[in-house]
Amino acid sequence: SEWARVWREKLIEHKWDIETSLLFGSQYTDGDSVQYTQGAVDYISSYGNAFSLTVATKSQDSFLDDLSNLLDPRYNNSGATLFFCSTAVYNWLHKLSGYFANNLGIVQGGGGNTVPTSNLESSKSMARADMSLVGRKKVFGVDITTISTVYGDMNVARNVHLDGTNVKMLGINLKNCAYRPLVGNGLNRDTSIYVGVQTLENSGVDRRVDQILTEAGMEWSMAESHAIWT
Repeated sequence: SEWARVWREKLIEHKWDIETSLLFGSQYTDGDSVQYTQGAVDYISSYGNAFSLTVATKSQDSFLDDLSNLLDPRYNNSGATLFFCSTAVYNWLHKLSGYFANNLGIVQGGGGNTVPTSNLESSKSMARADMSLVGRKKVFGVDITTISTVYGDMNVARNVHLDGTNVKMLGINLKNCAYRPLVGNGLNRDTSIYVGVQTLENSGVDRRVDQILTEAGMEWSMAESHAIWT
């Protein structure tokens, strides 16, 4: 029905606004004493790892150097890190991890000599991939691509929120952040729907207005386990 379609669109808009705030929000208090929490971009840019990424010029070697700094086994691991990418970087990573001639060397057993990839079918040598696409999966409805690197598997998700911004990719360690709804005095201000906040009876206007309200933010910790590429 038309009512159900409108409700569905408004719920999508609300979730979009929540994610926008969690990504790009800044921590401050306005003139009405309303407090706003810090988003991923502001927090990581200020305290985390910052790298540059230009798709046209970034090499695989340079990108692996970035990963070696981020995925330090003393405090970070690839399994807990999710990489959110703009569409352009998402495509670039797939090309980089799937480009056979650039990523695959044919190593002769025992001799250390390299055979051109064009001789793969006739060669009985072992292949070594430094960066390769190894699988896909869905997590909570989100498509996740797994890319194998020398520093562990990268779990990569396309995030259209980053399209058109100066942020190319975010590497977020999910163990070191948490979604925190406002809770206190017996009230939980996580997403709630209030039906009929305005009706003909209480507003004098022949209409019904419902409200979708969320008061929540992100808690961040261990800045060195997160990264941003711009």
